[in-house]
Amino acid sequence: MMSRQDTILYLREEADSRQKDLARTLGRQRALLGEVQSKLRLLENYLTQYREQAAAAERKGLLSAQAMEMRSFIAQLEQVLKLQRENLQRQQQQVSRLQSEWVTARGRGKGLASLAQRLENEQRSLVLRNMQKELDEWATRSSTLWTGYVSCL
Repeated sequence: MMSRQDTILYLREEADSRQKDLARTLGRQRALLGEVQSKLRLLENYLTQYREQAAAAERKGLLSAQAMEMRSFIAQLEQVLKLQRENLQRQQQQVSRLQSEWVTARGRGKGLASLAQRLENEQRSLVLRNMQKELDEWATRSSTLWTGYVSCL
């Protein structure tokens, strides 16, 4: 059976491990979020360029079949952008969730560390009290012995 302090230390180690795992996962998720944001900006730039090209081509009198193809491509690109924005939102929610879990795990770890320190302080205090009690008992016994010895003389 584990002592109270062993249990607290075990729980603290588990909390620290969980916090580290969450920190690594959060780091990977933030990196993924950065990639999604970069791709979204790139797609937005492409869409702007194609819209400008399509408008310029229409001003020059582009054939209707070519104009329809460009409009269709732009519509597809807009759909891809919509999906990428949804993906960005999911990634942001995931980062927020992981951040919240990490903060909770960090708080739990700090709380357990504080509890472990308090238990250690209590044990030290108990040891010191026991030592003081033993010293007091020894002093009382030696005083009694000394008094008895002196009275025998």
